[in-house]
Amino acid sequence: EPCLMCAGAILQARVKRVVFGARDQKAGAVGSIANLLQNPLTNHQCDVTAGILTDECANLLSEFFAQRRVETI
Repeated sequence: EPCLMCAGAILQARVKRVVFGARDQKAGAVGSIANLLQNPLTNHQCDVTAGILTDECANLLSEFFAQRRVETI
């Protein structure tokens, strides 16, 4: 799920559609903590499809950050 800064860039670029798999409960700005891409107060709204291959995406992110922690120790 895009973060706030990525969602802002998506709006500025007027992207028509965003598709993502895993939600980000800590920093997600497309439904988790905010819904910036479908806010009627912004100058552009975007079609959003969430939850595509959710488990696979969540596992991929978990593995990535676990590996990053190992590399920095």
